Amino acid sequence: MVLFVTDDTSRKIADVMWDAAREFPNRSLVMMSDRSMHGEEPPLSVSGAMTKADVIFGVTKFSLFHTNARREAVKNGARFANMADYSLDMFESGGLFVDFIEQGKLCDRLSDVLEGKVAHVTTKAGTDIKFSVEGRSALRQYGHSLNPGASSSPPDIETALGPIEGTAEGKVVINGCIPHPALDVLSAPITLILEVGRIVAINGNNEADILRSTLADMMDDCVYSIAEMGIGLNNNATLRNRMLEDEGVMGTMHFGFGSNISFGGTTWN
Repeated sequence: MVLFVTDDTSRKIADVMWDAAREFPNRSLVMMSDRSMHGEEPPLSVSGAMTKADVIFGVTKFSLFHTNARREAVKNGARFANMADYSLDMFESGGLFVDFIEQGKLCDRLSDVLEGKVAHVTTKAGTDIKFSVEGRSALRQYGHSLNPGASSSPPDIETALGPIEGTAEGKVVINGCIPHPALDVLSAPITLILEVGRIVAINGNNEADILRSTLADMMDDCVYSIAEMGIGLNNNATLRNRMLEDEGVMGTMHFGFGSNISFGGTTWN
């Protein structure tokens, strides 16, 4: 069975996908209300449907990738494609038109050499952060789910590692994009100061104020913990304030904060 999971915001995208899958008669679409953040679990009725599906398209406002519902579904052999925060123009140009198989080879080559003991990231923009990755395996995101149990987030192609809890020290200068409804491609850099694996200060202009307020409004201490360091590998992708395309832009690095369960960690929100 092909299952489309969608919500109020993403229904138009789900309808496009539904029409494209007309040759598959065994298909279902389930609706839910918009989640409030990435990684929030869907209703039990939706997660139950996911455990019975063979192929799942998560056509939602916020990503279902880092949920137990997704993890349990792929354990049962489902193939999951994350389509969070899509726009119709993504079907016309951009990262979805890359050679996923060829870029997947690059993902493997970089992942093989990425693993080690300590990561130290510096950039011309001013990022200078160090953390342990000892024992953590690279999470290879190929942008396709060809085999049972596979998950992907097209057009995102990347390799990523989860820093060991409590080890990150330094600063991250964000000079690209923070894909969130209240933010966008940044007009000026935002600097995050990290101590013992957590954000302790957010510096910058009014966009830094928005980020600071957004995190505080979540009322969840987990959101300040570093969870991911990822390297984009999609040479057709561009920054467009769409998370799954932005993360995959070739030549960029991104950092994620919050739950790190999917990266082999223990931080949970």
